Amino acid sequence: MSKLILKSVIMFLLIGSIYILAPQDADAAKGTEMYVNAKNDIILRVKPDQHANRLGTVKNKSKVTVLSSSKGWSYIQAGKSKGYVYTSALSKKNPNAVPAPTTVSGGLMPVNGLILTYSPPFMEGDGKETFKVKREGSSAYLYSSDSYSSYDYPKYAYSERDGYFRMGVSESDFTFVETPLPIKQGSYVTIYGMESSYKVLIESTTKTIKVKAGTFKNVVILRFPNGAREYLAKGVGIIKSTDNKGKIYTELVAVKQGK
Repeated sequence: MSKLILKSVIMFLLIGSIYILAPQDADAAKGTEMYVNAKNDIILRVKPDQHANRLGTVKNKSKVTVLSSSKGWSYIQAGKSKGYVYTSALSKKNPNAVPAPTTVSGGLMPVNGLILTYSPPFMEGDGKETFKVKREGSSAYLYSSDSYSSYDYPKYAYSERDGYFRMGVSESDFTFVETPLPIKQGSYVTIYGMESSYKVLIESTTKTIKVKAGTFKNVVILRFPNGAREYLAKGVGIIKSTDNKGKIYTELVAVKQGK
């Protein structure tokens, strides 16, 4: 009886080990994508040894699959070839990627026909406010169903002309955003108000920002002297406004292309 129990335990352990090891083997076979990041092409060797025979070379900046790594060496697959290379010659960063632009010359107005929903509304109150965008030349107008009791009157307007980007209340001097073009990351721009002037920092033109409406790349972030920020995405306009503590004044919660 004891032998039968022992055999059963051994079989159980063997079966369990299969289930435990199988996913690990699958992960190892899948590998990790990395890039060759060296001054020149690198040598692919049959063993993890600098004196081992060469299998060939792997082109610099090319993508490879890392199957395993240990003690400064990585076992990789490059095309149909497999072999060992120095781990220090590999990087997760794609050297062929085009860097995001640090200077923005325009294109921050929403495109024609977009339907944009914000919450809370731009000016005051709770709930949501939805606009339809209509482009006319160097301006983009936001029409809302409650705009001064007339659907045909735009509530807000964007413009890119005379070397400036602006967004504010339509047919008025009240602006939320006003900055000279082009916009350069890390620079300060001077904004002239009715009674005084102040400097606004172009905090970033390259960050990826997530809001309720989605994720936007290369977002322009303007930081005002009081710490408030405006977030602008190309082809969409304002996607978020926050105070100096990060509290949201308004946020884009939905965006779609109208018919």
